[in-house]
Amino acid sequence: MNKIGGISMPIGNVGAGILNIITESLYDKPIVVFREYVQNSIDSFLKIHNSVDKNELVSKIWLAQDNIYFLDNGKGIDREKFEKQMKDIGMSEKIKAINIGYKGIGRLSGIPYCKRLIFINICSYKNNSYQKYSIDGEKYNEIKKKYEGLTFDALMERIGMYVELVSDKESGEIRNVLKRYQDIFEKQDTGFLVILDTISPILKETIGEDNNKTIFDELGWLLPVNFKDEVFSTKQKELFQDMTEDDGEVEIAPARAFNIYFNDKKIERPIGKNMLRDYVCKYNLTYAVGFQSFYRNRIAVDKDNCFSGIKIYIDNMLLCDEKELLPILQQYGLIKHTVNELIQSVKGIGAMIYITDKVNISANARRTFIEVTDYDSLEFLKLLAVFVENIYNTRYALSKYTSGKKSVEIGKDKLDALKEAANLALQKLAQEEITIIDEDDKGDKTFGELTEIEQKQAIKMKISKEVNNRIKLYLAQTTSFDYNDAYGDFKTWLLLN
Repeated sequence: MNKIGGISMPIGNVGAGILNIITESLYDKPIVVFREYVQNSIDSFLKIHNSVDKNELVSKIWLAQDNIYFLDNGKGIDREKFEKQMKDIGMSEKIKAINIGYKGIGRLSGIPYCKRLIFINICSYKNNSYQKYSIDGEKYNEIKKKYEGLTFDALMERIGMYVELVSDKESGEIRNVLKRYQDIFEKQDTGFLVILDTISPILKETIGEDNNKTIFDELGWLLPVNFKDEVFSTKQKELFQDMTEDDGEVEIAPARAFNIYFNDKKIERPIGKNMLRDYVCKYNLTYAVGFQSFYRNRIAVDKDNCFSGIKIYIDNMLLCDEKELLPILQQYGLIKHTVNELIQSVKGIGAMIYITDKVNISANARRTFIEVTDYDSLEFLKLLAVFVENIYNTRYALSKYTSGKKSVEIGKDKLDALKEAANLALQKLAQEEITIIDEDDKGDKTFGELTEIEQKQAIKMKISKEVNNRIKLYLAQTTSFDYNDAYGDFKTWLLLN
């Protein structure tokens, strides 16, 4: 039996539909090739003995001409297992609760995006010892067009080729590629190299130019990388340290990061200090932990802040965001409001959720969401649904209170009730005691210590409060009104008073 996406399949002929699923349908976005091959690198790092300094383990990705290279100095694959592991679709020795990828089909993700897919097992860099397995992408496309049904073994025999690199010429070519980063092998003698030879136009377009900020941001959200140093200098630094650093009790921190570079630039989570809102807190979802950032006086979409919405991670590798999450919650009848309504609410905060219970919660075959197959998965969805509804309820509780403060007709008792409701909603969202920040309340900061965004917000609030007071006074003192020229009359009154 072979396993595809965790499902046992007979060794007999494979239909064209199954062939398409395991080589293309699971990997319908070009960006997934970065995820799949970096996942393999990280899993190889986890095999390294604890005595090795983890900072010396590196994943290097680079674009040269029309090729993409994925190189790491991890454990690699045992020499005697390499050929069989490359040929056997669905074969994997990874453990679900420990490794990022464990289904054994991720290595095929590059086939639709290149003419040839090459795997180099670096058995010993110092001894110039390598193994090579390549898959012919063009031959694969020819077989797919006129597919007559093949066993997995027969398919791989046609499109794959194994070589023990012993000749000086063959090993010399690999050595020329590796010398670009020969320094990473000074202390670690093994590793792995994946080459996407002659990438497709769609993948090349996805990557863009050498210094394309968009691809760096996408990789920064996708891959298991660290936050920028400036985030650790904020007042929430202990929260971020708790999320990213092993504490001796937990084997692997939920947001454990690795050294990953693209075109010699280190990839980091694209969250800057100024993207954190005035309140940041950690929270628990039983099967996951996370943190969220929101303003305590409003929850509204900020188009200039890319840290918005909900992102769910497993092993610090992006699984999905609210665009995938909310339709799933709706499908299972777990949310009361429409997806569009909730999108506008969750976009008003920034939240990251890290799955910690990998035994009961795992990614689906496409690694775009969790497998909803049992009690624990559904319970986790219910917790996520409650979290989403809390964001929605907080948004409108704050909105009602803000509108109430601007109303000239509302009484003090009703305004106090709206404020209490807003505070209760905030506390339910944060899972701890917090209260709303009123317009002239900047917390412990002086105005000069606020970020530019916070300063503008504070000025806007101060002006709004003063204008609202002037409107109340105007209405109290004036007895004759002209509706059509009400604004002009108000401006005239302001100049005279």
